[in-house]
Amino acid sequence: MESVITPKNKMHQLKPGYLYLVPSYTLCGYHCVDSISQYYLHFSHQLSDGIKIFDRISIKSEVKALDIDYLLFERLLEINPDMALKYSDPNVYEQRNWTTNNMSTSSNSVQLETIGILKQLFSRFIEGKLNEKVNLKTQYKLTNVFQHIATHLYREIKLEELAEIACCSKDHFSRQFKRITGMLPNDYINSKRIERAQELLITTSKTQKQISEEAGFNSQQYYTRIFKRLIGTTPAEYRKMGGLI
Repeated sequence: MESVITPKNKMHQLKPGYLYLVPSYTLCGYHCVDSISQYYLHFSHQLSDGIKIFDRISIKSEVKALDIDYLLFERLLEINPDMALKYSDPNVYEQRNWTTNNMSTSSNSVQLETIGILKQLFSRFIEGKLNEKVNLKTQYKLTNVFQHIATHLYREIKLEELAEIACCSKDHFSRQFKRITGMLPNDYINSKRIERAQELLITTSKTQKQISEEAGFNSQQYYTRIFKRLIGTTPAEYRKMGGLI
């Protein structure tokens, strides 16, 4: 049996007994010679302060499943019977709006247990080794910067205001920011704006103009250009692939 998944055109061969993590709103392709049986789970990973969890920790894309993981998936299905996918073909369920399934009507005990299981499963993918090049004090100082960016994407965000929040000069701030994120502040801000646009494209019927403005782009043309550069497709094409035309 041979099966592969191709998030962002990078091929991963699916191996029996392994867990795979693909970030939300990532365009994927699938190929399977015969057939496979698998658990499929889609969840949101935004923290309460508006920061994505991927911004704070390094994540692996493949890990060996533990014996308890099978039991955790079975328990998720047991306590959330109405959340199961109605179709097993990824060409079908990937084209449907998963946000129509949510836990808002579940009891508090079910929500609490579900969140606990999700955190336990997600923890398998966290890299064990911390970034030794950046001390914890520096990371803590930039937490407010990440939060500021996350809550002000709709407007222009200047380097000066971010450096002021971090209590350092613009040059020093840019160097420290890149050491932690791997990106310059402006590139990071654009990536967060595109993430916001992806979410709106998949979960709403807003126009491209409305989305570009809500995501903080000063022109729709610039929004389309940055989107295609980062995602590899235009916003309109991305929306069609996500099942919302």
